[in-house]
Amino acid sequence: MSTKLEIYFSIHYDSEDQAQIIFASLLPEIQEQRFERSKASIKLKGQKIVFNVTAQDINAAKATISSILRWISTTTKAVLTLSKQTFN
Repeated sequence: MSTKLEIYFSIHYDSEDQAQIIFASLLPEIQEQRFERSKASIKLKGQKIVFNVTAQDINAAKATISSILRWISTTTKAVLTLSKQTFN
């Protein structure tokens, strides 16, 4: 793929433990993605998860980022819900 766009973004969590749990949950989704015109990767840096998206065009970048944001939202909600149930 000849890269035309490269987009980085990160999400900062309240603790390293929370970031690690969410990172571990997202990693398989990111690694197993099957996008034709884009590619994504993630790195864990302390309390922050850093995302890198490379895409051939803006539409591919938008679709990939939208998918990642849905995965982040779902995973974060699940982790927060489970942690509340664990401590109550």
